[in-house]
Amino acid sequence: MLLFLISAPLRANAIPGGETFPAGHWAYETIEQLVVRGYLTSLNDAAKPYERTDVAKAILETDKSEIDRPTLWLFNKLEQELEDELDWLRDGVFPTSAIRIGLRAEENVTKQSETPLIGRFRGRSRIALYFAEHFVVYNSQVYQQGGAPDVVSNRVYGESSGYTEQSFIAYHSDNFRVKFGRDYLDWGYANSSLIVSNTAGSLDQIFFQFNSPTIRFTYFTAQLDRIPSTYFVSTAPGDSATSQLTSYTNRYFTAERVDFNLFGSKVRLGIWQGVIYGGLDQPIDWRFANPFQIYFGEQYNNSTEVNPIVGADFSFYPYTGINIYGGIAIDDYQADRKELNDLEPTEWAGTLGARTANILRGWEIYGTDASVEFTKVANRTFHQRALFDYQKLTFGRNPLAHVQGTDFESVEFNVSHWFRKFLQVSINVKAVAQGEGGLFKPFTEPWRDTNPDGTNKYTVEGGYTETSPTGVVDRSLALGLRIFYQPTNAFNAELNLTNVSRSNTGNVAGMNTSDFQIFFRVLFEIQPVLSLF
Repeated sequence: MLLFLISAPLRANAIPGGETFPAGHWAYETIEQLVVRGYLTSLNDAAKPYERTDVAKAILETDKSEIDRPTLWLFNKLEQELEDELDWLRDGVFPTSAIRIGLRAEENVTKQSETPLIGRFRGRSRIALYFAEHFVVYNSQVYQQGGAPDVVSNRVYGESSGYTEQSFIAYHSDNFRVKFGRDYLDWGYANSSLIVSNTAGSLDQIFFQFNSPTIRFTYFTAQLDRIPSTYFVSTAPGDSATSQLTSYTNRYFTAERVDFNLFGSKVRLGIWQGVIYGGLDQPIDWRFANPFQIYFGEQYNNSTEVNPIVGADFSFYPYTGINIYGGIAIDDYQADRKELNDLEPTEWAGTLGARTANILRGWEIYGTDASVEFTKVANRTFHQRALFDYQKLTFGRNPLAHVQGTDFESVEFNVSHWFRKFLQVSINVKAVAQGEGGLFKPFTEPWRDTNPDGTNKYTVEGGYTETSPTGVVDRSLALGLRIFYQPTNAFNAELNLTNVSRSNTGNVAGMNTSDFQIFFRVLFEIQPVLSLF
């Protein structure tokens, strides 16, 4: 009902949209390469997923009169993928009742040092119904063999051979979008977010966004996985027989961000806040679903037990083909120093990276890109004590924010080159130092340790410090080669060869391992659009 009420005043700006690219789609890398080159500047790359119509519109706004051949290849790939959306926008004739049917089949072959080659099938179907020029109803289903490779390691709703990946109704206009249902979220400019990443899986959510050329406001509130609690009660007074009952702790996640696009999108700044809360059979708390509430202030003034988190990020283009970006998140900061609990170290995360395009253009060689990214997440960031375990930033067995979780440092370097329109080769180097902390390990409080005589080991006056990453550090170095073959948007094949060397594997001192991994995928997809009337 809300969607129909808001449609009337915004009808003049309505265009068919709302259908998004799923996580792991090849279009994300292609779009990123074009954005670094200075194109598609109208896209909101701070709050993904991308809508197909937004990308098509950004393509039409681009002047391609003077462009190098590999960059033109990238545009051609997207234009082929978005042929229907581009035709609608060029002609100004939009489907009032149409259906898109998409079918994707992929075969994945994997191998590790101690395992044989294993092939697993993964299929995906999708239906998009377009109504009245500005509404879309969208549903995608996945059918797979157990253990099929996926961008999401442990899907909450995908343990069986089939599950619903995306399912929503959406309204789309130039200035306003609203969505109700299941879809991905991926915020920030880094390879993995500091607040919500698509590697967590698709979330059931209410979403809306206000857009202008310089300011964007994005909001969502989502229900996370429930935590079951089992207990026993007597079947009758005085009877020794008992019945087993199960209750559930409901969990909710709300966040919003404001983004500023300045100086022709050369400078992009964003600030955001989020909160995770819940309780036994608790419904949505509208204080923390309020998109204009300051969550930390509401928590502090009402002594409500929730987990707020704040952060900011930026993306800067000093020259064409150079992008510098970064972000920071503050999960917990102890402003006071009055008691032992105040010795808890600041829980924070930060990332800094750079992307460059056509790095060999000085030698008249185009199509070579490079990137480097450093990330640090302090121990206990995104985590919570056992009593408030439902407040940590997880969705099932997946981190909601950075895919690596907590208590780590990482640096990643990547270089890629398009040898032909259909062939890209990439080399990737990634080093990770993982401490003993983890989102699915106990929340430790060593500042509360005591001496053998029972006295406190640490005092407020003396303070507490710890190394970061903590304890015995698991250090890994991954060297990867990727070959991507894509003669058409309907077909692609990918081969990844990766060698991983680890020391102190599993945070066990002296345990050294190595692993050679092979991943091969072949994918075919069709997606015709049919008019219903």
